[in-house]
Amino acid sequence: MATVDETLANLPLRDALQAGIQSLSAGETIRFTKYVKRILPVDGYIFWLAGESIEIAGSFHYSVGRTQREDETVSINRVIFTTTDDISEFNVVDPQTLWIATYDGIRFAFARRGNRYTQAGLNHYEGEAVYSALASQLVENLYTLLASEPIVSNSLPAWLTIQTYSPFWLGPQNPNIILYPSYLVPANIAPPYGVVHIEPGRTNAIQAAPRLTLNGSHYQLAIDHVRVTLYGYNNAQAQDWIDTVNQFSVDTDALGIMSMPIMRDEKRGQMELQAIAMKKTIEFDVSYYQTRINDIARQLVESCVVQYEILPYPTAA
Repeated sequence: MATVDETLANLPLRDALQAGIQSLSAGETIRFTKYVKRILPVDGYIFWLAGESIEIAGSFHYSVGRTQREDETVSINRVIFTTTDDISEFNVVDPQTLWIATYDGIRFAFARRGNRYTQAGLNHYEGEAVYSALASQLVENLYTLLASEPIVSNSLPAWLTIQTYSPFWLGPQNPNIILYPSYLVPANIAPPYGVVHIEPGRTNAIQAAPRLTLNGSHYQLAIDHVRVTLYGYNNAQAQDWIDTVNQFSVDTDALGIMSMPIMRDEKRGQMELQAIAMKKTIEFDVSYYQTRINDIARQLVESCVVQYEILPYPTAA
């Protein structure tokens, strides 16, 4: 008995459409490069590192528009790539990899697969060109990244450090909540986890001018408004985390708590489940020194209390 695919393989519609694609593309092939996600451990910034490449035959159709903004004039290129091949690499759900096509010197990333009829035998992949402002996130060489240097200037690195923080004195037990920077949460991640959002418009200086040291270091006292969202944690775990943050502030002096933070229960529902998620939020106003954040790991080590004993110098018998 013939399979469905074998039966459809000889349909006139499929043959005609595939012949049309071959005619329009003139046998053209498009190079796709696989990029692998790399995350800076200091502040969670995401970069994509170039890897292997493959060639795929198909028809490349794109439209070009241009928009003018306060901080950039950018071309918005939208593309539809039509191929007779079912690209298995694109169908794998893997948040750690990304396939990018290069056409006329423009790099395109594909975010969705368009409507598909099996009878037609065509696959449509839709996407947009890599915006110029984000071109720096695609790197060809891992050594161009300084993993020890943060990208952000705000207090984010301090918040990400709390996950592995161990209080110096007896007190709260750290629930070791994994925090992600806002807008950089992994795709379709399941709870429990947390998200840190630092409101850009509410980062302000509370020191009139920065202090420059003899070696050129820059220190300026600043304030951030921070909203932390927790998913999948109960009341006891959430309260333990608040206590951990307060103790982290006392022990490390990396953050100063300037408000009276309180945990709030939020409503995040889905009609199909007739339920609400375990979602909580808490907001902080914190003070910190910009650039001091760069040295949190070293500060924690240097702040440890070292116990030692001086023994008498041995004498000859």
